[in-house]
Amino acid sequence: MTIRDRALPALSVLCLILFSGSASAEGQPGVADRHVAWRACLHRNFALQVALSSRVIAADSALRACRPSEQAYLAALSTSPLVDGDDVARVRPALILRAKGWLLDGGATRPL
Repeated sequence: MTIRDRALPALSVLCLILFSGSASAEGQPGVADRHVAWRACLHRNFALQVALSSRVIAADSALRACRPSEQAYLAALSTSPLVDGDDVARVRPALILRAKGWLLDGGATRPL
């Protein structure tokens, strides 16, 4: 069993949480809002970098540049009663691989 196989159920739970609500009671951005912000950051940075370098280098650069948005998204996920910080840490590598694939595919074939 690979890391990817073990991460899939947890990634599914994270997606469920993502679409379960967009804002908390305090008016803070919710998981869905933070996911949208992270995705927008990835898309924006990838578009800028791909004009200057290869697609793979641009994807890696976008992932590095958007690390604060990614951390905010993952922090929001870890506040859910359905997952904890360990679950989020365990699926992060699969999430990053999926984000890189999403960037390289142009975001057209599958949602992030």
